[in-house]
Amino acid sequence: MSPSTRAIDDRTDSTRLTRRAAGWLRTRLGRSSPLRPTAGGGLALVAVSAAVSLAAAGLLGETLRIRWSVGTYYGPEYAPTAIVLAAFPILVAVAVGAFRGGATLLEQTETDSRERGYYELATLSVLLSLLVAQLALVLANL
Repeated sequence: MSPSTRAIDDRTDSTRLTRRAAGWLRTRLGRSSPLRPTAGGGLALVAVSAAVSLAAAGLLGETLRIRWSVGTYYGPEYAPTAIVLAAFPILVAVAVGAFRGGATLLEQTETDSRERGYYELATLSVLLSLLVAQLALVLANL
């Protein structure tokens, strides 16, 4: 097998593995489970976000740097720590509520568990992205 063929085969294997993992997660999330992101799992993510904010409050100063720029100054680069740290759990809670409303509408229609699983997977992706952004902001300001 030539090196160029091997790279294509490796990429195909990793793509299959990724698709298989996403399919497994989608089927698990599509089931009626209290850990779904639009059920108790979403509330757990709100609690994690609040815990990160509470833990970071004691470690950070009065202001957080919220923008890093090189060159031209475009406006405020710092924000009050309390407001930023309070905004993240509120944002996650609002997202959970909105996704829960969408899940309720989805349950009222004739959808199968596959579509439900895709919705829950998208919900989980968005909520985890918010948590990663929160952690990145906190770590960047330590």
